[in-house]
Amino acid sequence: MTWRTAVSAVVLVLAVIVSTEGQQPAQARSVAAVGPTLAAWASQVDGMLRDGRLDIASVQADTMIPGRTHERLVQRHDGLTVFGGELVRQVDGGVTVSIFGRLFDNVSLASRVPALDERAARAAAENADGPGAAASAAELGILPTSRGFVLVYRLTVRSPRDIQVYFVNAGTGAVERRTTRIRTDAAIGTGTGVLSDKKKMSVDQLTGVFAAVDLLRPANLFTLDFHGSRTRFGDFLQNGALFGSDIATATTNTWTDGPVVDAHVYQGWVYDYYYKRFGRHGLDDKDIEVIGLVHPLARADAPLYTPDIVGTFINNAAYVGDGFIFYGDGDGKLFDYLAGALDVVGHELTHGVTDYTSQLDYQDEPGALNEAFSDIMGTSIEFFFEKGKPPQKGPNFVMGEDVTRAAPGFIRSLQNPIEAGTPDHYSLRQYIGSQIDHGGVHVNSTIVSHAFYLAVAGGRNRVSGITVTGIGLSNIQRMERIFYRAFAFMLTPQSQFIDARNATLQAAADLYGASSNERAQLQQAWTAVGIGG
Repeated sequence: MTWRTAVSAVVLVLAVIVSTEGQQPAQARSVAAVGPTLAAWASQVDGMLRDGRLDIASVQADTMIPGRTHERLVQRHDGLTVFGGELVRQVDGGVTVSIFGRLFDNVSLASRVPALDERAARAAAENADGPGAAASAAELGILPTSRGFVLVYRLTVRSPRDIQVYFVNAGTGAVERRTTRIRTDAAIGTGTGVLSDKKKMSVDQLTGVFAAVDLLRPANLFTLDFHGSRTRFGDFLQNGALFGSDIATATTNTWTDGPVVDAHVYQGWVYDYYYKRFGRHGLDDKDIEVIGLVHPLARADAPLYTPDIVGTFINNAAYVGDGFIFYGDGDGKLFDYLAGALDVVGHELTHGVTDYTSQLDYQDEPGALNEAFSDIMGTSIEFFFEKGKPPQKGPNFVMGEDVTRAAPGFIRSLQNPIEAGTPDHYSLRQYIGSQIDHGGVHVNSTIVSHAFYLAVAGGRNRVSGITVTGIGLSNIQRMERIFYRAFAFMLTPQSQFIDARNATLQAAADLYGASSNERAQLQQAWTAVGIGG
């Protein structure tokens, strides 16, 4: 098996020109080109491609509408990438169908020569992060800020504590901003999951042992087990090395470790969902391998750790990039083994889909959209596989109910967000500082996921008083397709809530028609939660 530098993350290190006095704040234009504005924008985009102000970063075939493609375009200035400036263009037979994204006007730099060289930029990032941090090679680019446009280095940094995006002033070495890149909430064997339910497992048969390696699906799926070893996990955080001996094994093909069973089975189910529902081949649509790690730290050792360690590695599951995800044991008080919840596994792996599509920044509204999409897909995966089960064991619109022990018995609710203390209307959004929940990415996500719930199941928003009929639970797959299409193909890293509204309405029109009930119900749902009108 190959290791894809799973414990690494993109870090932006600013190489700020020494004097930026007199510069104006960088202003972004939100682009939602459909209908009457489309022709003018299509012409403008073509012109920007010709003169180098836009570059085509990727082209992806549409798996829902044959013949269509989705182009991801990045903004450029003087040969450098403008970070955050990005468009997604939908094309059908050479004709532009829609354009969404954000562009920055009047991009300028006093000089494109950085004040720091690459080595100094790496040192600045590593020193700011602390012992054990390591940075890779850098890319020079431009970052829009409140002071104007700033020359930046982009490089990869990892550390034992976190995986973060740094913004470091190259003139002073001060950290101007930081954001995390960790996304926190063949033989056939049989296994018993966390909830004592029986499951079939796709495993590999070796000499005298069975290994948690799924070779039946096109993407290789591995499940690793650190057995709660602090030494092994600490070594992994320091150097990122994984070994064949880390793969979970059993001497017979009857598996009894619940977290191993559920992590392995649910990762396969998530792959199946994305393929069967959307024709997607894995997280990157190219069958990247998925590596899940259980028992990173032992539940019994939770009292020995600081609250930060417990919150990050025990009472948490997280996607950290390149197909790698870990599932905490839970402390037994707030949470049970996190791998035991299908919606949680679906949520975390959907962060991987986002990483390979819209790349929504994990901060403020883009980060809340990132979390909302993961909740929406995690819930949808639960409905896909658990449909028809008894109500107490079947699918629902709350997250993590199978592994949450503390009140209210779940992590978040799409149906009634206020039950878990999160907002159900845009007027109640909370921005609580960049270092607390990254500007409210989990807290504010329920505004968006509640719109999905209303569009499907219907209901009355308690703040606006607006009632939505909904398309009905029997048609939930239609709304899933709309949100997947919009979030995977029409959003960009800096998309805001209003952009998600515009993109999902366009996706509804693409799939079901501009006058369809699906689009009408979705429009009413967005209005009900206070986004657009």
